[in-house]
Amino acid sequence: MKILNIYGQESHHTNARIIGNRDGLLELRDAIAKAIKTSKSRTSTDEPLFASDGEGYEIIVECHDDAWGLAGGPDSFWSKAESDPEYTSLLGQDRPAGSGG
Repeated sequence: MKILNIYGQESHHTNARIIGNRDGLLELRDAIAKAIKTSKSRTSTDEPLFASDGEGYEIIVECHDDAWGLAGGPDSFWSKAESDPEYTSLLGQDRPAGSGG
């Protein structure tokens, strides 16, 4: 069983953690390596990852080499709502007023 837990930051400037067994970490490594080559990948659907509570899931990994900040301009991925750390909790929802992006 591939076990992998990913804990996001609790607040700005705090640590994020990735914790897993060897098989889970290797699956994440392979997905990252593929995304670096092809710009997007996901973990295997043949044998999903499991959180330590036994729930299975996939990880989507994307690589964006656009310039950040003013150098990237408005068309840079990093200037779009999808790059906002709060975006993942808002998938499929309208962004609240004042949330940027």
